[in-house]
Amino acid sequence: MADWEEVRKLAADFQKVQLSTAKQKLSERNVIELVTKLVELRMIDVLYTSDGKTYLTQQQLSKEIKDELIVHGGRINLVDLQQLLNVDYSHVEARVNDMVKRDGHLTLVLGQLISKTYRDHLAEEINDLLQEKGHVTIVGLTQTHDLPADFIREVIDDYLGKKITGQIDNYDKDVIFTDAFVARMRAQIRGAFSAVTVPTSIGPIRQAIGCKEHLFHTILEDLISSRRLAGSVSGSRQDKSQFLPEIYTRAQSEWIDSFYKQNGYLEYDALTRLGISDPKGYIKKRFKTEQLVYLTSCCVGPGISEQVQYSVDEALSTGSWVDIKTVLPSILSEKDVSELLASCLKTRSNAIVCGSTIVGSDKLVSESTEAFTEIMTQRAEAASKAQPAVLSNDVKQAGGDKSSHSKVAGLDDGSSAREDKRDQRRKKAATAGSSKKEGTGGREVKMKSTKKKGGRGRDMDDGSDEEAAGPTAGSSTANGPGKGKQQDLKFLTVAEIEEILSKQTHLQDCPRELLSEIASKLHRPLTRQYQEVAKSIFLKGSGADRKKTAQEVQDKVNGLWTNAHLFEKGLKMFEEPTQGSLTKHLLKTVCSDLANTIVIALASDNMVSLPSEADEQLTPEARLRLIGTLPRQIQEPLSKLHSSLNGASLEEFFQHIELLCGPAYLGLLLKKADKKKERQLVFNHRHSLSEQLKSERDAAMTLHLAVVLLFQTLTQCMLHCPGRLVPAVLAHLGSLMEAEALADLTAMQDLVVQLMKLKADPINTDEEEAEVTAQMDGLLDKVKAVALNTRKSAATSEDH
Repeated sequence: MADWEEVRKLAADFQKVQLSTAKQKLSERNVIELVTKLVELRMIDVLYTSDGKTYLTQQQLSKEIKDELIVHGGRINLVDLQQLLNVDYSHVEARVNDMVKRDGHLTLVLGQLISKTYRDHLAEEINDLLQEKGHVTIVGLTQTHDLPADFIREVIDDYLGKKITGQIDNYDKDVIFTDAFVARMRAQIRGAFSAVTVPTSIGPIRQAIGCKEHLFHTILEDLISSRRLAGSVSGSRQDKSQFLPEIYTRAQSEWIDSFYKQNGYLEYDALTRLGISDPKGYIKKRFKTEQLVYLTSCCVGPGISEQVQYSVDEALSTGSWVDIKTVLPSILSEKDVSELLASCLKTRSNAIVCGSTIVGSDKLVSESTEAFTEIMTQRAEAASKAQPAVLSNDVKQAGGDKSSHSKVAGLDDGSSAREDKRDQRRKKAATAGSSKKEGTGGREVKMKSTKKKGGRGRDMDDGSDEEAAGPTAGSSTANGPGKGKQQDLKFLTVAEIEEILSKQTHLQDCPRELLSEIASKLHRPLTRQYQEVAKSIFLKGSGADRKKTAQEVQDKVNGLWTNAHLFEKGLKMFEEPTQGSLTKHLLKTVCSDLANTIVIALASDNMVSLPSEADEQLTPEARLRLIGTLPRQIQEPLSKLHSSLNGASLEEFFQHIELLCGPAYLGLLLKKADKKKERQLVFNHRHSLSEQLKSERDAAMTLHLAVVLLFQTLTQCMLHCPGRLVPAVLAHLGSLMEAEALADLTAMQDLVVQLMKLKADPINTDEEEAEVTAQMDGLLDKVKAVALNTRKSAATSEDH
């Protein structure tokens, strides 16, 4: 028991017991058993060190932590503290947290234990640094002391005005500066801006001084408001704002006042060059009482406005004109002059404005109409003879009926105008026939033009589908009257009216712009007057001139009808599908021209207004629209005719043509050419092809003409063929030609196809195209010779 009492005393007297000390009185086993027993009885609370050789109580651990904190100047890391005390980190951390809760002078910051002593020392260091530099930032202190910004800010708030002598920036709480620093910045700012005499950006000055932005602007505004600095700041609190010294703004205002007084206007660009960012706003503020007119690039005073007003009033009252640009400063642009003129003409309704600057009186227009009286009468007499269909349509729209037209035209038998035309055509039908131009020459000229368009690579394909659209069209145009090309009678163009006006005495000095404006104003009234004069002259006429139109329609229809049948003979020599392709091509070209002629003739008979493109070149869409405007009983057969053009049967098309040319509609006599006339047409067609081939230099077109000419020579039949079917025609001629001649044509065809492929290939070279072109040029004369010199053999004649 004596031993137990001794150990209990040791446990009560010592907070930390070394095992070696206890073993001096007890054995090691007894010491361990004793300590374990005391812990179980809660007589002592001990912690073992990391090596297990030492145990210590919580009070002893707290004491040693405080000792280490004092040794390290009031700041120590918990990790370092654990290594020094040789106690598990969790025990150290738990004990430190307990100490921080109990002792308000201790703080745990990011794993570091800090005492009030260190906080006092930190405040002294911050104050020393602040007094040395004049200003410090929280960010800089954080980097220097390796402490969080919130802790630094807390220390500053606690010691500001005590151990830290300074003040916090009102706009940036992370900046602390001293009164001496503010005074130094104030002196530097005052000195820098006192030397400024022109508008200067604030940013470079602030950067040179090295002052924070908010403090800088606060000091600058205070200096300006206290009149220590004479000037102002334009813009918000930014480095882009400018300082405007009062000496500069005073000189600026004096220059602007002087310039306006001398010239009567102010240019916005000039004010901008003076440093005024909002010229218009500055002028409105500066000249509040002036009645200024604000234009695009400048503003003008009342003096200039009144001068313009006086010039315009004088021109309008005297019936003359004036170019107000001559009385205005040259600095004003066209748009400025136009705007100023518009403001002066708000209450004027008798003015003509042209070219934005020229003003004329409307009397100039009324005085100019007399110059056209004689011209109008002459042209009206000519129009009553040349365009009777248009005039008849105008009379019908004005309210006249068909019976009145008949009487006016001298048809006293009581029949309608349409029936009269039919009678005329029937009387002329016996002598009607197709002319040479309709059947031959006109076709070739158009075909050549179309083929050259396709020479860029489409002459052997669908580009040549239009090749025969012009053959008969061209011939028909040559003989046609040109009726129906306009819905209304046209008098003179604006340019022609202008030319006549320029010769008038009262307008000789007028600028060209004013003449154009007067001409455009005269155009419509003169045209209406001209149409009325032409109608009155037409109504006085006998209608004998319109008989010529019926004869021309008769000749044109018969010529196209004959051409279509001659071409039909040629295409029937081919097998399908070539024959079908040739048939469709014939329907879309020659047959379409014939259908257009029929539709236009019926439209004229029924007094229907024709579109501007109403000739043999009517597009399918325009033709269909025109059919839709005709009377219902005519629309049905014409619609069938229109549909047959999209089919593949010439017989069906011919049936519709015969019906429409019959007595129920047009009353035309369709007469096929006799053998003699047919041979003459074929001969003329061949001659035209030969002449065109001789002058042709394009290889693809030469091949096309040669094949068509050879086909007619060897078969005695005309052929209407698109470029894409030339290979098929050449294959058909293979059995009728000599091998050598056929080889030349085949070689040319291969070269044409090869050149088309090269042009379509984006990676080909110019050398390759040049080589193929050279070969084609070498064969050109041979191909022409084959086509021009080949004659139909006797054997071939017997076979056919």
